[in-house]
Parts: sequence; C-alpha cells; structure tokens
Amino acid sequence: MLRRLLYFVFGFILSILLLSIGPNNKLKQTFIAYINYFDIDKRVIYHLDKGDKTIFSELVECQIECYSFDKKKILNVLRIGEVNFKKSEKNTKPCQFYIVESQERDYFISVKFKYCSKSDIVEVVSFSLDIDQEQCHC
Repeated sequence: MLRRLLYFVFGFILSILLLSIGPNNKLKQTFIAYINYFDIDKRVIYHLDKGDKTIFSELVECQIECYSFDKKKILNVLRIGEVNFKKSEKNTKPCQFYIVESQERDYFISVKFKYCSKSDIVEVVSFSLDIDQEQCHC
C-alpha cells in the first residue's frame, strides 16, 4: 500500500513539473483560467475579443478618420479596460451592448460594443475620447 502511494506521489510531482516547464506553461494558464472564470469582467471581455473578426460601424470609421486614431488602439481597451455594467445594456435581446472603458496615459477612452451571441458577431458601435481636441460630427 505504501509503495502504491509513493508511486502516485512521484507521478503526481513529475506530471506537475512537466506541465510547468517550457515556453507554454500549461499549469499556469489553466490556473489563471479557473481564477478568471469567476470574474464577470473577464468573461464578457473574453466574448468581445474576436480580434480580426470584429466589425467597425460607419460611425466608428468616421471617428477614426476625424481623430486620426487607430483600430488597434480601440481594441486595446479589451486588454486593459473594464466593463462598465451601469452603462451597459446587458438584458436586451438578441444582442447586448457593453461599454468598456480604459484610462490610457494621455486620454480616457470609452468603447461601445454590440455582441450578438447567436451569430457570435462583435461590432464596435461607437467610442468616445476625453482629449483636448475638437469634437467630430459624423
């Protein structure tokens, strides 16, 4: 019985070492995924972060031109921003609207996303900047 327990403990420790060594630390990724599961901000941002599949509305395209802004900066709000649930419309059907806000070094950005769960489409509806620049009229 003691021999089986020692084999089990040795195998358990060896498997943890193998999972945690290397460029892709599977143990750390899994642990962080379990912790983030209970954070509602992370879950919403996970669904909004579609990368190249994100659609930009005509209003956003106009705002990007007017502010001389970049689409990557708008989507960067998903990495460092937080969801403002007070301003979001999360109970609308079939699509929900979420406001994600972030404070950058020299500006504050608020981005409105439209998420349709059935079609799994994410659209950037609008964004606003808190900078000393003329307002765009799109």
